[in-house]
Amino acid sequence: MLIVDGFLENGVFIPNKPLFDVKGRQSATLTISTNDEIDRHKQILAWKQFGEAILNSDEELEGSPERINFKDIEEAV
Repeated sequence: MLIVDGFLENGVFIPNKPLFDVKGRQSATLTISTNDEIDRHKQILAWKQFGEAILNSDEELEGSPERINFKDIEEAV
């Protein structure tokens, strides 16, 4: 299986980089992601990185902070 990133323009798929390993006619499946799905994926990754940064921080907290329980990505969806 080969996964190829690119874009669809006027009904023609244009890959981000040349496909050297594909010879002749091959069966293929094209999955189109909407901008909403891409934005949601970026937001999920950003929150995951934020949560990991907090969990991995060695900064000393002052006072009595309340504990925050982060959900896993699967729980949040």
